[in-house]
Amino acid sequence: MIKAKRIFSVLVLMTAISLLAGSSSSLFAQTAKESQAAQEASTAAAQTQAVDQKTPQKKAAADDRNYMMVKTYELKFISATEFMRSARLYVVDSTGTESSLTVRIYEGNIPEFEALLKKLDVEKRNIQFQVYTILASREEFPKDLQKDIKTGTGDIDNKELKKVLDELKNLWNFKYYFVQSPSFLIVKDGSSSNSFKLVSSPYNFDMYVLHPQLRGDEPGKRIVAVGGIQLVQLINKPIGQEKSALIDTSDVTFKEKGYLVVGVSGFNAGWSSSALILVISAEIK
Repeated sequence: MIKAKRIFSVLVLMTAISLLAGSSSSLFAQTAKESQAAQEASTAAAQTQAVDQKTPQKKAAADDRNYMMVKTYELKFISATEFMRSARLYVVDSTGTESSLTVRIYEGNIPEFEALLKKLDVEKRNIQFQVYTILASREEFPKDLQKDIKTGTGDIDNKELKKVLDELKNLWNFKYYFVQSPSFLIVKDGSSSNSFKLVSSPYNFDMYVLHPQLRGDEPGKRIVAVGGIQLVQLINKPIGQEKSALIDTSDVTFKEKGYLVVGVSGFNAGWSSSALILVISAEIK
């Protein structure tokens, strides 16, 4: 009987130990899970804090790019008007003179704006135009001009000028030419509007050369582009001078040292059947 009681006590003790061990194991597992969860939460919090710290930096950088500034630049070789034709997309507003430029601009646009200014504000080359105003007719000129008249183009010494006049024969069939001395005009590459009086002509001509540009860098292969060329005659009237537009053309391009017929116009020089031919050439100085 006593032996049976001892066995029962041993069983009870073993059961208690087993339950205690199971409880401890469960408690340890729960503690481990709670510890892992706490560590994960701490890591997430640290990552969130890092993101929060970077976000203001990104926002500040974006704010800097969108910050509007007012800046003034000194111009050396280009006018404000001329430069802003190429740079207007970078600025909000601008004002300037021949030697300075003030702009309102977003800070993010400044690097590209200043790079363009550095590229364009450089010393410009001179373009020298050689301008011929030639009277042409199918009929003989008056006798007082006979000594200067060329019958056909065979007597014209300038071979390039002769060549371009020969090209007009099929269109106009001119037989007589009065070739006046050329006028020489010098303009700046990239300039806006240039006006000149053709002093070599007795007919009181004014010429306007608009937006001349030089294209290319290799000598002998460069192209001269002109936004517009106008030839105007000033006619004396009792009430003053009157302007008569003879030739008005736009978007002219030709090779340096090449010759170009800019236009042909009817011209009243005191006799019938006369025309005016405007021919130009250009050299880079």
